[in-house]
Amino acid sequence: MFARTTGRLFTGTFKALFGDFDGFVRIVWAWYALVAVLAALGQLVGGESPVVAAVVTLVWLCSSASIAVAWHRNLLLGERPAAFNLTFGRREIAYLLKTLLIALIVAVPALVLITLASALVTVGVVALSALVVLAVFLVLPPIMRLCLVLPATALDEPLGFGEAFSRSAGLGVPMALAGVATGLCVGALDLGLAQLAGLLGGGAAFGAIAVFILSLGLQIAMTALQIGILTGGYYILRERQMAPPAHTPPD
Repeated sequence: MFARTTGRLFTGTFKALFGDFDGFVRIVWAWYALVAVLAALGQLVGGESPVVAAVVTLVWLCSSASIAVAWHRNLLLGERPAAFNLTFGRREIAYLLKTLLIALIVAVPALVLITLASALVTVGVVALSALVVLAVFLVLPPIMRLCLVLPATALDEPLGFGEAFSRSAGLGVPMALAGVATGLCVGALDLGLAQLAGLLGGGAAFGAIAVFILSLGLQIAMTALQIGILTGGYYILRERQMAPPAHTPPD
């Protein structure tokens, strides 16, 4: 059951993305273009100004919430994205606020893990690997279970943090493993593209541009895949709620 759920989440998020990659591009392209233009203008006008950095960061946060909400709704409701998506309203604000709240909750264990990792780097690979395993199996799963409030928010369905955690028993580790596995897949491809770019050097401008475009595509795909893991987890949660009882009580 455990392996089956992990495999279902892992393969399902890839199928969802490549089954409607055009839809996801429609969701993200306008936000990515806006962030890129603002960043470029900021460099021309303000350079390293904290104000410029703050504006770009704020727009990027808003774009992340808008993209996530649209992709959740596309996968779970079949809601087709418009050709030009710069939506940011009540739903996206709620999604962003809950995301920031989860980030605050995660900050403490993340800081502890980073501190331990820095200390264990000098100790050896075995100790560092043990810390990674600890993070994947003990720290990340409860965080993933809390994150199930996000797709519920995208669908305007009531689900509190406590309810999300209690109802998602057994889903945390599969979601964590599926998320790590997708990250490793995309990371390996990105590393391969970086090596290819290094081999091409500055003399192959067209090849370097192609590698850059592919790398950007991988970043976009990674965004969709991570959102897809949560979407798949929430879909399973809803399946559980709609499942018939294990036995029929006697009359």
